[in-house]
Amino acid sequence: MPLSAAASENAVEVPPEVLSNPALLFLYYRIEQILGIRAGSESLIKLNEYLENNCGSSFIENPAAYEYLLTSREQIFSISKFLTVNETYFFREGAHFDLLAGVLPELAELGRPLQICSAAVSIGCEAYSIAMLLDHHIKNGLNFDFSIDAFDVCVDAIEIAKNARYTSNAMRCDGSSWKHILDSYLIQDNDEFIVTQNIRRKVRFFPHNIMRGLEKQYDIIFFRNSLIYFSNKNRIFVINNLADSLFFNGLLFMGISETSSVKHPLLANKNSSDVFYFQKTGTPFIYDQIGTFSAFTDLNINNNRQDKKYDKASLEKHIRHIQPRKEEIPVSCAEIAEILKTEDGKPNAEKTLITLINENPSVLSGGALAASAIYYLNTQDLDNADTVISYLEKNNSGVFTKFLRGEYYFHRGHLQEAEKFFVESSVKDKYFWPAFYRIAVIAAEGNPTRYEYKIKKTIESIELLQNLEPNDERNYECFMGGFSPVYFLRILEKKLS
Repeated sequence: MPLSAAASENAVEVPPEVLSNPALLFLYYRIEQILGIRAGSESLIKLNEYLENNCGSSFIENPAAYEYLLTSREQIFSISKFLTVNETYFFREGAHFDLLAGVLPELAELGRPLQICSAAVSIGCEAYSIAMLLDHHIKNGLNFDFSIDAFDVCVDAIEIAKNARYTSNAMRCDGSSWKHILDSYLIQDNDEFIVTQNIRRKVRFFPHNIMRGLEKQYDIIFFRNSLIYFSNKNRIFVINNLADSLFFNGLLFMGISETSSVKHPLLANKNSSDVFYFQKTGTPFIYDQIGTFSAFTDLNINNNRQDKKYDKASLEKHIRHIQPRKEEIPVSCAEIAEILKTEDGKPNAEKTLITLINENPSVLSGGALAASAIYYLNTQDLDNADTVISYLEKNNSGVFTKFLRGEYYFHRGHLQEAEKFFVESSVKDKYFWPAFYRIAVIAAEGNPTRYEYKIKKTIESIELLQNLEPNDERNYECFMGGFSPVYFLRILEKKLS
């Protein structure tokens, strides 16, 4: 969304010390955009120090290096240690495990291995607790099999989980009723406890950003005590992703203190022995462009498909067979900006991709396609971004399309290819400052004199735009995460001084 909209929505959330510091403000909105979470000032200060050490310079001196680090998926997994709290222990909030034990006989009747997800798993105690509980009931007579996917955005936490060695801090008083299970599956080694191999084999740990959705569907999802870290608008994203990734009648466990804040048309609030949880019911829904729910009645998506997300090869096949339109479609910057105001464009992006899959692109506007590409670029879903941009390129050769292809290569780290498209974009429109800014960013990696020249060209482009009458079709900040040209102008002028 544009910075003005973001600022008005989150003004009470942004700490004052962040608002007064360009580097921290940039990181605050960039982290919120990528991970969905509201980072505190202390976390951002530590992150800024880490980035300065890695870049060898400050944000003002080299914003390009910051941007480059934050476009790397591996770097995001690495820097998340500054932004997340890895507070967990075995059988935390034991009421959920009591409830899970109670529904196991019914789940065993499915006649297939149970698919379980432990999302935002931290250092792994929750996933191992689930595996221990299920294995305990299998040994006591229930006939079923299971597998558990467990992920967290912090790669350091995932490595600890894979190592499966814990101190006594991972055992708490409210888990004492589970001691008989823990004693069966933990091996003491001096002051540490090691999870047995048979349990470790049942859990697959991997780093993943929940804002990118889940890759398959599950019978049970645990996502507990993490929603509080997300901004208000991104909580909707997360809950929608979770609901979308449950099988029909699947169960979702949220933190006990979080349950009351969850409202979703697919998730029925259930209660058993004073324990609240959610069960997936009803007809699949998606958000429309004004932020309400509409049914998935005409999209031919089977809610119970295990392979509900198309892979890149399938998407490319669909796009190849879609013929370009007879006339080039216009791309409206005002339309792009308006679409991105609605939850950063996610509802539009999902609808656009489904429309392309169903080979019915004639209903799509150029603005909807471009906004979809921007959303997928911002969330680092580069395969889907490539799919949308490829179709857009078949129907438009304008400044915005050239820039979006440059952005795709920029996020891939292919800077030479990216610069070619940014230059083509800047030639088409001398007022389109995002292209000039990206060229300056790439130039920062080379000759200092060239870098200074490109900074001046960017400043010139911004100043030319500022001398024009206001025009919604020149709301170019929607291409740059909502940050206004004045924001970038301040950074660039400080760099020159």
